[in-house]
Amino acid sequence: MKMFSSALISVVVLVVFSAGFAFAQPTAKALVDDACSKCHGIKKVYSANKNAAEWGITLDGMIKKGAKIKTEERDAVLKYLNTLNK
Repeated sequence: MKMFSSALISVVVLVVFSAGFAFAQPTAKALVDDACSKCHGIKKVYSANKNAAEWGITLDGMIKKGAKIKTEERDAVLKYLNTLNK
């Protein structure tokens, strides 16, 4: 019975964390689509071939230029950008 309980708890934890990631991705995509398309075509973002460090530099530069990404949204946006072009 203990083994079953442990397995059940593990599955529940996995589902909860997976759901959080699944919900974060569309939110980050919407932020990217909205913030980045204000100044240039969104194709520029989706066709860029950048590694994690380059995305970080680019994102910080765009925020300094006025991209409407809140401090608390930055990590989710950066995580999303790093999934592009893989």
